[in-house]
Amino acid sequence: MPHQKTPVLVRPDLVIEVVSPDDKPLEMLEKIGDYQAAGIPHIWVADPYQRTLMEADQAGIRRPPTLVLATPLVGEVDFASLFQQLDEPPE
Repeated sequence: MPHQKTPVLVRPDLVIEVVSPDDKPLEMLEKIGDYQAAGIPHIWVADPYQRTLMEADQAGIRRPPTLVLATPLVGEVDFASLFQQLDEPPE
């Protein structure tokens, strides 16, 4: 019997959507809805221009109280430090 490859993950555990200047709110909501319909458990929307985050899952869409988000598989991600890097001058 030949060896069969089995995927470790059938679908992503996390999607991080980064807002770009030409993104429209309705388009972002549609993307979130598509990710939810696909059964992706964690959806994060990072806006590097406004330095804000949104978090979505099957319970809905909300703004988290801090700029640190976490999932059991990924662990913690500190977006405050990532956003701060955007303010630093290039070397």
